[in-house]
Amino acid sequence: MNKDYDGAVKSAVRVVRVFELFEAERRALSVQDIVDALGMPQSSISSLLKTLVNEGYLTRQRDTRCYLPSERLAFVGHWALGAPGGMAGINRLMTHLSERTGEAVLLGAQSGLQMRYVSMLDSPHSLRFSLRPNQTRPIHGCGLGVMLLTRFGDSEIGAMVRNYNAEFTTKPTNMTEAQVLENVAVARRQGYFETFGMVTEDVGTISTLLELPHEGRALAVGLGGPLARLDPKREWLREILLDQARAFIEDQQRAAANRVSDGGSIIRT
Repeated sequence: MNKDYDGAVKSAVRVVRVFELFEAERRALSVQDIVDALGMPQSSISSLLKTLVNEGYLTRQRDTRCYLPSERLAFVGHWALGAPGGMAGINRLMTHLSERTGEAVLLGAQSGLQMRYVSMLDSPHSLRFSLRPNQTRPIHGCGLGVMLLTRFGDSEIGAMVRNYNAEFTTKPTNMTEAQVLENVAVARRQGYFETFGMVTEDVGTISTLLELPHEGRALAVGLGGPLARLDPKREWLREILLDQARAFIEDQQRAAANRVSDGGSIIRT
């Protein structure tokens, strides 16, 4: 069995890969574009795209015969990001950070014992932070993950480190529980966390937490790039990141409060 599908439903994995490709490319794609990028049979991709169009999750352009995510897909799951406008607010936040700083903007969420990059905006520089959406890191082994751990108690964090090492035996962490707890303590105290080659040599990040007023969820947002470019302007980058994150959280809190005061009534027809 292909290792990409080991233990998974092949058709479901293919749907996810198609959606992730659109997220990465952010443009209309032809059948051949998708086949070339994903290395899947053309007949399978054609059938899959036709099904997704029929179900309303993709649209097909008549003139170019290319495909795009539909408006319906854009609304699926948006509620998970908090108050109404949460998705739009995150997009504004990331776009503003990208335009102001010129560095890669990273958005991460907890995924079990790992931190998953749920979205990112590349830097325009030729030398830049290189990641892909949906890539994972040990939650205790990267800057965004450390910020997410600030929401847990020390005993929970210690158990997560031990469980990670027991579960991911082929790629264990090289950090002790004490080192992880020290990093988390620093992040709690500062409200941000900076890395200096923690994951990749000569690459760093500056990260902070985005609390979402919905089901106790949180994301981590950060700026990443080569240390040679980040280090001379870390204070400036940190100030922009924290200011924008604070403004986003305040907007979400106001929206949530307004939603409660309006009564959240629903009219069904």
